[in-house]
Amino acid sequence: MIRESARRGGNPVAAAPAALPPSMRDRIPFLLFRASAMSHALANEMLARMGLGARQAGILTMVTELGPMTQKDLGHALGIDRTTMVALLDELEEKGYVHRQRHPGDRRAFLIQPTEAGRRAQAAAVRTLDRQQSLFLAPLTSAEREQLAALLKRLMDRAATPEPGA
Repeated sequence: MIRESARRGGNPVAAAPAALPPSMRDRIPFLLFRASAMSHALANEMLARMGLGARQAGILTMVTELGPMTQKDLGHALGIDRTTMVALLDELEEKGYVHRQRHPGDRRAFLIQPTEAGRRAQAAAVRTLDRQQSLFLAPLTSAEREQLAALLKRLMDRAATPEPGA
């Protein structure tokens, strides 16, 4: 796993992976899962310095860039279950980064809105995540990064489009 704190001379350090059988080592979904976990861990490590986690940065980004959203919509968009979302929002609210407001069209729902401090924290988190991305993708050339992004977007687009007759 890449550890930003273990980095020397600007190069990420990877922990030695456990020996894996070829059926796992060569399976693309498994590789995507492992790479995602490594990236997420690095993001959490770097964001922790500002008292945030990657999920909280995601919440702040959604409500800052897209506008107020319900807890349910945030959870759906970010793949966060309801109980975890409430806990994450409680922490963000305690820090003064968001506030909950009753939804004008649905009394049962709350809209999550960023505060000014939340907007500043989101901007700082994005800068941190830009550094995290550069560190994590350091082994790839610029062209390889662009190719990887294009391929992952294509897979995500495909996954979002149902198969005919499915």
